Amino acid sequence: MMKTSFFGKAGEADVFAHTLSLGKTSVTILDYGARIASLKYRGVECVCGFSDMEGYLRDTEYHGSIVGRYANRIGEGRFTLNGKTYTLALNEKNRAHLHGGKIGYSNRIWTLSDFGEDFLTLSLYSPDGEEGYPGGLTIRVTYTLQDNALTIEYAAKSDADTVINLTNHAYFNIGGVGEENVRDQILEIQADAIAEVDEILIPTGRLLPTAGGPFDFTVPKKIGRDIDSDDPQLKIGGGYDHGFRLNGKSPAARLHSEKTGITMEIETTERAIQIYTGNFMTEDNRFFGRYPQTANGAVALECNRLPDSPNRPEFPSPVLHAGETYTQKTTYRFLG
Repeated sequence: MMKTSFFGKAGEADVFAHTLSLGKTSVTILDYGARIASLKYRGVECVCGFSDMEGYLRDTEYHGSIVGRYANRIGEGRFTLNGKTYTLALNEKNRAHLHGGKIGYSNRIWTLSDFGEDFLTLSLYSPDGEEGYPGGLTIRVTYTLQDNALTIEYAAKSDADTVINLTNHAYFNIGGVGEENVRDQILEIQADAIAEVDEILIPTGRLLPTAGGPFDFTVPKKIGRDIDSDDPQLKIGGGYDHGFRLNGKSPAARLHSEKTGITMEIETTERAIQIYTGNFMTEDNRFFGRYPQTANGAVALECNRLPDSPNRPEFPSPVLHAGETYTQKTTYRFLG
């Protein structure tokens, strides 16, 4: 059964929290950014969040939110589509467009358009020209809670050709938020390559094989085992902040905490996962009013397209043609 309660104000807008509970698992979704504010399994808080709207209004790390129209980075804030160049906001180091721009979808109020005992759907309209993107885009994101698994399904249609890349930007700590550093958690990723990045984390276009190196997680290992390696890609990101190209095996990723005995498996229809180990997560904005943010205090596992794909013809295309439907489905399943 879904329970809804008033959460706070974003400007003049009321923000509501919608909670789904089933068995050992519960999830709370906010209208603000269609974001996961809490995800508990066996009473363990597995997602970083804030206890009030002030925390989210101060947040600059996209905690739990749906990001778009294009998640991740677009180099120089521009791309060319159908022979026309589109200019986007430069909201990262004045050299890149990040997670949809200055406002993006993470800071919008979404509409609760449907719900039931085990699901809810939030909708948003992004007008033509918003943040510089072409086409009016209608988006629906459905969260479904079943059998200790949270599934996120995305659907979007545009009235003109555009580019799209949606994901959820939750930061996970299945040892308990504030209770364990994710360096100690064991990660497995079924990926054969990463997108090499330059000094501001924009892909160069090269795909680097993961086999045998610090980016090889095909055999499970602790996140912290190689994070401080003398590898130029790790030095650039201050840790992991890279797009991993998936090899098609399922589940695409697993995260395990020896402390709690919890394992989270990820299944996705996407071809890549951006792994960000919270390398710069040090804001003075406490999670749930209690836990200070610390580097590597959580890990983002963003199922989406590779960064800068609109400018990289060697990567799978992110183009959505007018009248077609963009879909994506990602499931987080909890065990143990």
